[in-house]
Order: sequence, then structure tokens, then C-alpha cells
Amino acid sequence: MRWLMLLAMMLFLATQPACADAGHEEAALRWHFEAWVTISLAIAALAYARGWRRMRARAIGRIEVFCFAAGILSLILALESPLDAIGEDLFSAHMAQHLTLMLVSAPLFVRARPLIVFLWAMPRGLRRWFGRWWGGPIGRVFGILTSPISVWLWFCGLFAFWHIPGPYGWALRHEPVHVLEHLCFFVSAFAFWSVVIEPSGRRRLDYGASLMFVATAAVLSGLPGALMVLTSRPLYPIHAAGAARWGLSLIDDQQLAGLIMWIPAGFAYIVAILTLLVLWLRAAERRSEARLRRGAAAAATLGLVLLALPGCGKSGEQSNAGAAATSFGGDPQRGAKQIAETGCGACHTIPGIGGADALVGPPLDKMGRRIYLAGLLRNTPDNMISWLRYPQRIVPGNAMPDMNLTQEQARDIAAYLYTLK
Repeated sequence: MRWLMLLAMMLFLATQPACADAGHEEAALRWHFEAWVTISLAIAALAYARGWRRMRARAIGRIEVFCFAAGILSLILALESPLDAIGEDLFSAHMAQHLTLMLVSAPLFVRARPLIVFLWAMPRGLRRWFGRWWGGPIGRVFGILTSPISVWLWFCGLFAFWHIPGPYGWALRHEPVHVLEHLCFFVSAFAFWSVVIEPSGRRRLDYGASLMFVATAAVLSGLPGALMVLTSRPLYPIHAAGAARWGLSLIDDQQLAGLIMWIPAGFAYIVAILTLLVLWLRAAERRSEARLRRGAAAAATLGLVLLALPGCGKSGEQSNAGAAATSFGGDPQRGAKQIAETGCGACHTIPGIGGADALVGPPLDKMGRRIYLAGLLRNTPDNMISWLRYPQRIVPGNAMPDMNLTQEQARDIAAYLYTLK
């Protein structure tokens, strides 16, 4: 926690105006610390440190803290580095600033889970009041505004609105509107990535819908970039003087901004899409494995029930396992001793074995006459040996553990079980 507090103090002490008498380019290449930005970030860092200290045993680990620190640094880069000053001259730098807020800072803060941490930074009474307040109409309105459809609409809508030349120029000429523009980009992106990065147990959209959510937003967000690159007419004349100061024409600056929107932003969306695809495939694989385990367990249970019914161990087709037992080389006496040493009697009732009278598993009497093993395998010596050695491979998740028997030990145990008629 000490390093977070030092970071906040350094940010606060670093607030100082840039030299007014320096040349324009030299001043633009310096860091410009604005007091309200620096103090806001310092307060956020201190609040996060306080909240994390109170709830670090509640699933907020070092990864979340690292993401929060990286998010703070990315905001400093976007809002107080030379990028901010150059962005007043060059449209391409301003575009890089916007994309930093939307595609770097916002997802880092989402992964850091700051809202719950800030809540724990509050005093207990204030937390309770906030919970009651949140459970009222405000919370319901917030739930509607943060539904996936609403988030998609205002994320894409705000992005398109602030890149229309009229509103864009209005924001650049008026500092309060400029601040509002940046807040719109960051808040809408935070809501967008909150839908995409949610843990699997709390997802509002499944992975397939999340893929469409990101892919459609990526396409619509890339359309302004395509227009900037392909048009031969300057769309943002407000940057004419600034571009000239840096030796660029308006078209050059505009096309560079369009390429920034296409390539780095497109790469970020592609990474998100590929990550969602991998997670979707893994989730499908886990569901398939769970279905197989449930099916195997159900089949094993059905087999055990059938074996327990009177007469199910007999049929017109009597097993010839008893006869086969005399020819596959097992020693029943060694098998009986091995059964006692292995502790099979802790789960089964086994005739002829002292103390083997447990009812955890099915009784093993008349094994030499049974048709099936575990309701799945034909009762043959090879199948019996395989079942004794690798029960979890045959029916994953069943109650019988792997006993690490050798081939010879399993053969001897099978030979003894086949003597039970």
C-alpha cells in the first residue's frame, strides 16, 4: 500500500504550470500537470488503497491492484503528458488520446473492479446508506442504462457524435465541453468493457453474444476512420493552424488519425474477439465434459440398480467368466490377500474376506456369474482387470478411486472375485 500512497503524493506535488515563455513546440513537448486532474487521480488512488486494504481477503488480489495502477498511469499519459498538449494542435494526437482513454484506461479499470473497492473505502454507515439508496429507483434506472443493449447504443452513439466535425470543434474551443467529451469517452468505454470482461459466473451476455457485441461495435467505430482516410476533403479545419506548426497539411493529419483509428484500435478489438472466442471454446469443452460425466454416472447408477434387482445377475446367457478365470493366470489366494491389504472391504461386502462388510459400494458376491461390470463393461477377465486398475478412466467421477494396482495384483484380485459364484 505504501507505493500507492507515494504515487498519489508524487502526483499531487508534481502539479505545476508549464513555462509560458517557452517556444510553442518546446512547451507542447513538456508535461502539463493540471491540479484538478492530478488531485482527482491522487484521491482515487488513496481511496482504492483504503478499500483494497479492507477487503483484500474478498477476491481483490494483486492483479486487480496492478491493473488499477496501470490504469492510473494510462490516464496520466492521456491527460497530462505531451500527448494532451499536442492534441490541441494535431487531430491525430487527439485521436490517440481518445483511444488511450477508451481502449487502454477503461478496460484496465474494469479489470481492477474499482466500484466495489471504492464502496469498501467508505465508512460503514455510508456504505449502508448507499446500499439502501442503490436499491431504490436510482438503482433500477442505472440497471436499464447499463444493460448490454443500452451500453452498446450509447457507446457507439457517443463515439460517432464526438467525431462529427461540429461537436468536435465545439469541444476543442471550450474547455468545459472538452472535459465532458473525455468523460463521455471514458465512461461509455468503461460500461462497454464491463459487459465484455465480466467473469463467467456473472456474465450478462454469453460468449457468442459478447462476440457480436464487440465485433459490431468495432465495425461501427471503424467507419469514421475509414471516412478520414478515404476522403480528399478536410473534415476538421479547426486543426489547420496546429497542423501547419508541425509541418503537416490538414489531409495528412486527418489521414494519420484515420490510420490510428483503424490499426491500433482495430488490433485492440481483434484481441478482445480472439480472447472471447478462446473462452467460448473452453466453456463449450467444459460443458461437454460435464455432460459426459453426468451420462457416465447415470449409466453406472442404472447398471448398479439393475444388478441389485433379483434375477438381474442371471440370464439365459450365463457368463463364462468363471471358466475363463482358470485360464488367465491369476492366483485367487494371493488375490484374497491383496483385497485385504488394499482395503477394498472399507467400501464393499466381499464374501470370504474378514471385515469386508461395508455398504459404500455394491456387494461383490456372485461376481463370477455377473454379466456386466459397473453396468457398462462385459464381465471378462480383461475388462475386470482394466476396471480394477483404472476405474476413473472408464467412468470419470465415479465413487471408486484408482488404487494404483499393478497388472499382476489386479489379475490376482480378479481371479478371487471370479471364485464368487
